[in-house]
Amino acid sequence: MNARWQDTPAAVFLRLLADLMILNLLVLFCSLGVVTIGAALSAMYAVLFQREWDEGMVAVIKTFFRSFIRNFLMATALELVLVLVAGVAAGDVWFAVNSEQPLKTVYIAVGTVIALLAVILFIMAFPQQAIYRNSLKNYLKNSFLLAVCAPGQLLLALAAWIGPWILVGFVPEVFVRLGVMYLLWGFSFPAWCTVKLLKKVFERTKQEET
Repeated sequence: MNARWQDTPAAVFLRLLADLMILNLLVLFCSLGVVTIGAALSAMYAVLFQREWDEGMVAVIKTFFRSFIRNFLMATALELVLVLVAGVAAGDVWFAVNSEQPLKTVYIAVGTVIALLAVILFIMAFPQQAIYRNSLKNYLKNSFLLAVCAPGQLLLALAAWIGPWILVGFVPEVFVRLGVMYLLWGFSFPAWCTVKLLKKVFERTKQEET
C-alpha cells in the first residue's frame, strides 16, 4: 500500500517540489562566492538531467556536489564569458542613454543584439556543460547552433526565467510572495522547465552525431 502511494501523481509532485527546493537552496548557497555561480548552475542542470533519466529518483545533494567539483573550471570559464558579454551589452545601453541621435539608435541596436547573445549563452551553455564534455569554444558555438535549431524552446525557456519578473511589473503586490517563491524554487523551477524543453533537442542532436 505504501509503495503504491509513492507512485501516485500527488506523491510524484511532492517529490518534485522537495527536490527542486533542496536544489534551489544549494544553488543559492553555492553562489555566494559569485565566481562559483557558473559551477552552481552547471551542477543544478546535472541534477535535473539525471532526475529526468532516472524517472524522478536522484540523490540531489550527492549529485550536485559531485558535478560542482567536476565541472568547476569549465563552468567558471563560461560564467566569465557570460559576464563579459552581458557587460558589453550593459555598456552599450549606458552609451545609448547618454548619447544623442543617431548614435543612440546604433548603441541600442548593438546592445540588443549582444544582450540576445548573453541570453542564448545563459540558457543553452550551462545545460550542455552539465552533461557533455567539450571545449569552451565548442560550448559557445553549440549554444548558438542550438538557438538556431530550437528557437521555440529558447523562447519558452526564456519565458520561464523572466516570466515572474514581468508579473511583478504588472502586479507589484505579488513582490513579497514572489520573493519567498524565489527563495524556494526561483532558480530550480525555470531550470527544470529548461531541461524539459531541451531534453529532446539534446537527444536528437546526440543521435545525429552517432
